[in-house]
Amino acid sequence: MANKYDGRSEEHGGFAAGATVETTINHHEVNRDLAAQTQLTIVSVAHYPTRVIATDENGIEWTLPLHSVTKLDPDVIVRDYG
Repeated sequence: MANKYDGRSEEHGGFAAGATVETTINHHEVNRDLAAQTQLTIVSVAHYPTRVIATDENGIEWTLPLHSVTKLDPDVIVRDYG
């Protein structure tokens, strides 16, 4: 049974698909490492805990918690639901 929090969206928490982010610390995933100050492009945002799914220059997809990245594109539009 799928967890209702496993869904992804194009925007959440001020992060949106297409935005560029940079890692602030070294990041480790199974069988690979990502250095701090690596630029990535957000593909989607996963929920609970909120994390970004982003790709590097080689097309490798990384899953990073929000505290591990900083936004480089503050002008990427996040929809206004108001």
